Amino acid sequence: MRETLTYKNAIRAGTYLILFFSGILAGVAFVQTQKSSSFAGIFSEYFLNQYASLQIDFKKLFRYVGSCRLGQYALLVCSGTLASAPFLCGGLVFVLGMTWGTVISISTLRLGMKGMLICAAGIVPQIFFYIPAFGWILLWVLKKGCNRKKYLFLAAAGLFFLFFGIVAEVYLNPRFLQQILRKMS
Repeated sequence: MRETLTYKNAIRAGTYLILFFSGILAGVAFVQTQKSSSFAGIFSEYFLNQYASLQIDFKKLFRYVGSCRLGQYALLVCSGTLASAPFLCGGLVFVLGMTWGTVISISTLRLGMKGMLICAAGIVPQIFFYIPAFGWILLWVLKKGCNRKKYLFLAAAGLFFLFFGIVAEVYLNPRFLQQILRKMS
């Protein structure tokens, strides 16, 4: 077993940014090509008013969010061990950008500036934990890899941050978002 993990081909940081913003534009374009009636769901006034007074089952939410985020993290960490990691991570960054572009476009079309504020509130405070968790793995790939032990250390440290991000997303964010929605209505 090799002690080092390096990539022959690398993608520069600027390319990852271009992929992310291209993904956002692709998400916006996707929303623009759809019928406006197909986006009634989560960004309707009715749903947001219901969410503002909703009693949340935190155990179920923790299991759901935890399984989603752990799956995403495992996919990124496993992708980082492959020789094609720079390209796989580039694809994941593009999909992330496309998701953000779609959500922001739908919320803006349905609710205007209020929708943009709701989107911004929807990622606080967990984003401060998710950026280091996912960012370290992306930086590893960006730097063309090195020692396997260092990669395992970064993945474990990222898992630590991921756990606190999940806790923040489950226990802090819903309360924060409910307060904002109550003040908006």
